[in-house]
Amino acid sequence: MMFHRRLIAWAAAPPLICGLMPSPTLAAGAAWAELKPVTAQAVPGGADKRLAEMLKAHRGKPVLVNFWATWCEPCREEMPSLGRLAARWQAKGLVVLTVAVADNDRRAEDFLWEVLPEGQKLPLLHDREQALGRAWGARMLPATVVLDRRHRVVAKGMGAIDWDAPATDKQLHTLLN
Repeated sequence: MMFHRRLIAWAAAPPLICGLMPSPTLAAGAAWAELKPVTAQAVPGGADKRLAEMLKAHRGKPVLVNFWATWCEPCREEMPSLGRLAARWQAKGLVVLTVAVADNDRRAEDFLWEVLPEGQKLPLLHDREQALGRAWGARMLPATVVLDRRHRVVAKGMGAIDWDAPATDKQLHTLLN
């Protein structure tokens, strides 16, 4: 019976779209997505409390939540620069949380170990059922939500973002200070 409910919920969920940009375009820097500032708003609620618990553990710190999957090529392209952003901004208090959507747990964990510098670890939540992704509006992967120190949504990004770009650092600095 439980499997049947999950199957119905999965079938009813809108399909996820992977930002289908060819790798050479991303490497050239021509097709990177951008963060879009939004009017500060409360974080989405939802039945899944795992992310809420992680946010509670980082109260008073800005948080970047990245929704991704190993089967999404732009996500794979983006992840190394996201890891570098996390390392660069750690001293400023930024917390980077990752959510693997509709993915295999082991594959997602192994991928993060492969692409992040040795010793670096980003918190990873698994969202096989896409409950978190739906609640947070991640209809396309990768998707990013930036929260300020009061954990209000202040920016969103749909598609792979170049986290190494000076303009992105400047934008984050403006959003989070």
